[in-house]
Amino acid sequence: MIYFTYKLTSYSTFLQQLSKTLGVEMQEDTLHLPEEIGNGFLQAIEFNETDALIYAFKLKEDFLFKREKDEKEYYTLIYDELLQPENFSIQIGSDILMDSSTRTSAIYLTGFLYDIEYTLYKDVFIRGARICLNKDWMRQYLRLPSIEDVLEKYIGMKTENIWYKPVDAESRELLQEILNNKNESRLYYHNRIMRMVEIFFTWLQNHSSYLSLKSSVSREDIQAVQKVESILTDEAVTIPPTIKELSRMVAMSDSKLKKIFKIVYGLPIYEYFQKHRMQKARLMLLSGKYSIKDVGYTMGYSNLSNFTLAFKKEFNKLPSEITKEIK
Repeated sequence: MIYFTYKLTSYSTFLQQLSKTLGVEMQEDTLHLPEEIGNGFLQAIEFNETDALIYAFKLKEDFLFKREKDEKEYYTLIYDELLQPENFSIQIGSDILMDSSTRTSAIYLTGFLYDIEYTLYKDVFIRGARICLNKDWMRQYLRLPSIEDVLEKYIGMKTENIWYKPVDAESRELLQEILNNKNESRLYYHNRIMRMVEIFFTWLQNHSSYLSLKSSVSREDIQAVQKVESILTDEAVTIPPTIKELSRMVAMSDSKLKKIFKIVYGLPIYEYFQKHRMQKARLMLLSGKYSIKDVGYTMGYSNLSNFTLAFKKEFNKLPSEITKEIK
């Protein structure tokens, strides 16, 4: 296993330190992994008020990243997407979470108060983004009236019932655009990264009341509904399993599954599925690559009138209005 310990001052400095540990030279702001270590890249993107790290890579050896606690108050917004993971572990202070569930992607926030260790196992492909934020910036730009109270409750959870935000269709599309379009302007990356920040903190503010319920929901129950959520948002799923089928999959009663799912995700199961499906449909239309008919069928609608009604109910716009916006 490779060990890498650091204090986060900036992601450019982080990559410089990592490149020395690996014995690899950086190319400007990007670290490309050589074949003997793995494959992929990590890239630092600096802005005036904050900075970010984007990455897509796989390693040939287990790797432990340890970020030491700091006196400076800042927070890191993390979007991780792991493909074919066997295990993932995160240690915050003395709390350790080992996760081998079917959940392969999540957005979450970490603070400066604790040492944090991430163990990434070999042959697991990971891609994502990390965005460093300070509280003054969040107070100024996010305009959250109770930011201190929300952050205190969220960060105080550490790994106990760690509160992952489900990855919504828009955030997934934003990450895809960031990773797939290299050498774009700084403004291109800035706009998409800031939109990801906005989506997360809007969700956190809206769901902050649920954080006080953490003691009533066990880690096992949260992992069970995370498995259900991963089934509902699978790209191949157009018609979701029934509540009874989902309940059997996670060995939970129908009523308990519906209750816990709403506590964790803020919506009833099928309403959550439908919202995710319509968000994906909207992004497909906005891409300009698909016709309304193609999108409707892809979403599982054999009757396009039903698709149009569902889309209008979600966005108060017809699919045709969306396609007109991009012409």
